[in-house]
Amino acid sequence: MNEEKTGFLGKFIGVLYKPRAIFSSIDEEDLVKGLVLMLLMVILAAYSNMLYMNKIPLSVLTSLLEGVDIGQLEGTMGVMAGVGAGVTILFGWIAGTLLMHGLSRLSGGDGSMRRFFAMHGFASVPSLFNQLLRIVDARIMDSNTLASYFVTYRDINSQILKALLGTNLLNVWGLATVSLLVIAVEENYRMSRMRAFMIVLLPSVVYFLLNYFTG
Repeated sequence: MNEEKTGFLGKFIGVLYKPRAIFSSIDEEDLVKGLVLMLLMVILAAYSNMLYMNKIPLSVLTSLLEGVDIGQLEGTMGVMAGVGAGVTILFGWIAGTLLMHGLSRLSGGDGSMRRFFAMHGFASVPSLFNQLLRIVDARIMDSNTLASYFVTYRDINSQILKALLGTNLLNVWGLATVSLLVIAVEENYRMSRMRAFMIVLLPSVVYFLLNYFTG
């Protein structure tokens, strides 16, 4: 399979149903395409978080804003939440990619970092679709229902459960992304599936620990 047979759109859709064939066709020249997909996902995530936060009454957020003049946040809370989410996801994506590349090389893999960045961009397609659905959901959900969901999450007593939910592994989109990344690591670094799975899982473990000890 070569670039003439599989263009950008073909890879964008094909990664969902024939990921191994698509990842085997991705090379370093696809880096920009992968980064574009990643940045689009980040932008959509920031926008969806902004929409959600704009619908949550500030009175519901008072427990998280002790010592802050709520009046000054009127109309800006959504933007702040969106920017914060976007920066966090972008940093996490870059750090996770570098961590997986470093671990793969230490494990004996000899793959290209530029190629893996491109692969990770295409592996973000499920997350991109997830953010599109979140935008639709944020637009149709009423404020009272959204506030109720927020309070339910805020009042979860188990720090372990909160940290686990923060890893985004307890939904089909997160699991799909992990599955694609396992195949990408296998293809790029020529290693076994089990070793690739352990490498892909480690960034989520790190994120879980950060959520647990800082949440």
